[in-house]
Amino acid sequence: MKRILAIGKIVLSLLLLGAAVFSFESSTSQVEAASAKAKVITKIYKGKKFLKYPQVSGGVSKSAQAKINKVLYSHIKRSYKGYTDLKKSMEEFQSDPICKQYPSSCSYEYNVSYKVQYNMSGKLSIRISDYQFSGGAHGNSAVTVYNFNLKSGKQYKLTDVVKTKAKLQKVYNYTYNYMAKRPNLFFVEELKDNLKINSKTQFYFTSGGIILVFQEYEVGPYSSGTPTVKIPSQVYK
Repeated sequence: MKRILAIGKIVLSLLLLGAAVFSFESSTSQVEAASAKAKVITKIYKGKKFLKYPQVSGGVSKSAQAKINKVLYSHIKRSYKGYTDLKKSMEEFQSDPICKQYPSSCSYEYNVSYKVQYNMSGKLSIRISDYQFSGGAHGNSAVTVYNFNLKSGKQYKLTDVVKTKAKLQKVYNYTYNYMAKRPNLFFVEELKDNLKINSKTQFYFTSGGIILVFQEYEVGPYSSGTPTVKIPSQVYK
């Protein structure tokens, strides 16, 4: 009997030890997942210093890195085409006599910049801005945000985060109410027609939620730039 009890104690000790090890490994995995981040470096496309774009060079698997970099490289290729199209059209226009009279109206500029908005917890958000000036009072910017899963390289759409129509409606209501209280920043009277929240809505991850990004003139005047609205996670969880 004593021998059976002793064996039982040994088995119990081993089970408890295994549970402790499993708990430690699980905690370690959770910590590693929370701290997972990518190394992002700046590249210059075709030697044009005004065409800067990001590439991931570490912190993720090779397959995820390849997927992410392919998407980001495709963006700068499109930007380069936008630049060459602008350059061609403006150079043709510069032969017009008005350019001698008003040189500023015939100048042009194209610039691409980016910012890493979020890089932790296994997620990466990169915001790329394409700025174009072709004479006139001011230029215009177009913003594209890319959100990636660092483990798989998969891109997130808003509907991957806000997953149901009911939750999308909650995000819409929150955004509408936020904008309606700030008529100096947004076109309040046109919100019902212009405000759209769907899978194509630009956003990036942030601590405690997401931030929606809108284009120039989409929901506000030029002076508001590309306005943003932070949505706390409790709104859509």
